[in-house]
Amino acid sequence: MSSALVTYCVLLWITYAESQTLSLTPLNNAVNLGERATFSCNVGAKDGDWVFLLKQIPGNAPQLIIYNQHSFTSPRYGPGISTDRYTATINAAATEYHFIIKKVETADTAHYYCVKWFGSISACHCDKEFDKNWPQKHVNRIRNSLMSDCTSVDTEM
Repeated sequence: MSSALVTYCVLLWITYAESQTLSLTPLNNAVNLGERATFSCNVGAKDGDWVFLLKQIPGNAPQLIIYNQHSFTSPRYGPGISTDRYTATINAAATEYHFIIKKVETADTAHYYCVKWFGSISACHCDKEFDKNWPQKHVNRIRNSLMSDCTSVDTEM
């Protein structure tokens, strides 16, 4: 692929990503250990894009926790993530994604990011066929380009 084409794709990707606005609430979520913590990510409109929750402990790389899309029968999880600890739901209009930590632990103290992958952009990266390992394969690209509002969970002892 020529460098001119790569540059064009990257610029197109960044421009498109910047035009999207996601809203993750609450901005700070203080809960007691063992309680439930819920993040709501407003995506604005129903579409075919996947919505992810990433967790970042300061000083570490973000970790893919869970992702969902309105046509999924159930949410999907990042590598090594327990379905016993996390879940996700979507409102009827498919505009509000709720990511839930079922029982908060001290290790859940982190920054959380709501991220949306814009599948139409994948053509710029020559993805010719759907890859079932797609979320893990692209998590760094997602993290670096499409971060939304940051929110934190602080556990109270």
